Amino acid sequence: MKTTLPVKIALFASLLLLTAPALADEPKRGTPAQAQAMVARAVALFEEAGMKAAFDRFTNRPGADFRHLDLYVFVLKAEEGARIVAHAVDRSLVGTKASTLIDPDGLNIGRAALKKATPQGAWVDYGWKDPLTGKVVPKSTWAVLHKGYIFGCGIHKP
Repeated sequence: MKTTLPVKIALFASLLLLTAPALADEPKRGTPAQAQAMVARAVALFEEAGMKAAFDRFTNRPGADFRHLDLYVFVLKAEEGARIVAHAVDRSLVGTKASTLIDPDGLNIGRAALKKATPQGAWVDYGWKDPLTGKVVPKSTWAVLHKGYIFGCGIHKP
């Protein structure tokens, strides 16, 4: 029995409809290059608008420049304890010592950021809650040390 073209098209369309929900459910993810660009924009705003205005923008009005897909900017004071001074997703973390944040494998996140961040930027790996799924997953953050602060933005690896 020969299948006609309209039947083939109908079968193909049905297959697309069945798989479309699965494809639509897949969250969009930021890339390493996008994370690095977001940190560069954050440092530029810090230089242009000043510390207070930049940290307020990151925390209270991040917009797509500082919060996009699963990417978001955060800033730590680069000193013992590494206090969080700005956070584009969870403002309740502002004021928290990052050195009190321990990932599921026991890594001290604040100390890791203090140790690895450089003016040129470096990747810091740890586990953290994915803002898209709510699950703790591996995360790699681009961390730039600038004028006594660590500007970060990470990619989540579900």
